[in-house]
Amino acid sequence: MEVAIIRGSTKETRAAILKSAMEVFLEVGYQEASMRKIAARAGITAGAIYKHFSGKEEMFDEIFEESGRKLMEVTESMIGIDFTAMSDDELLNVLYSRVSVQIFDMLEGDMQLFHMLLKNDSGKCLEKFRSIYIERSAGFAIKYYDELYKRGIATRKLSERTVYMLSLAEFSMVCEIIADDTCQSEITPEMKIAFMEAMNVLLHGIEAELQIGKTPDNQDK
Repeated sequence: MEVAIIRGSTKETRAAILKSAMEVFLEVGYQEASMRKIAARAGITAGAIYKHFSGKEEMFDEIFEESGRKLMEVTESMIGIDFTAMSDDELLNVLYSRVSVQIFDMLEGDMQLFHMLLKNDSGKCLEKFRSIYIERSAGFAIKYYDELYKRGIATRKLSERTVYMLSLAEFSMVCEIIADDTCQSEITPEMKIAFMEAMNVLLHGIEAELQIGKTPDNQDK
């Protein structure tokens, strides 16, 4: 009967195994999870599970991939935004509607899962999504600050290297929240406050450095 399930739908069987693996990882921890435990949860034999996955490492990588993809969907909103079509007020409002805040909100629904994934990742999975996030975030920011400068809303532009460093800092703050053991089940109020304060300091610093919103006549006022 187990063989029939596997032959009937490989895709669905893989999905069921991954779901079972995620549940076992969350219940007993990645290190204590075994292929036998995962197979039992999925309702198949330990031997049959190897027809779909080489080991729990492959399962972990696929779960990380899917979870990371959901987070990266938020950054897709960065792609293709036409800042030139915005009014000055709309453009200024973008500064404080950062994508990291949207990611922060998304994390709250699956904090236990994200915490487990980040704590057990060897580094290769995180590096992949780090590269995607920073590439999109930096590309978005460069176009944004360039438009502010073209309109005279900002007195100067930021270099690509500076924007890269800012995007890296933003990503690191999000990862710090996920990895913090006090946020293992949910993001604590203290961490929420710390994150929002850090983001405000970062954004107000950018605003002051570029003198955003100041005209040449009132820069010193």
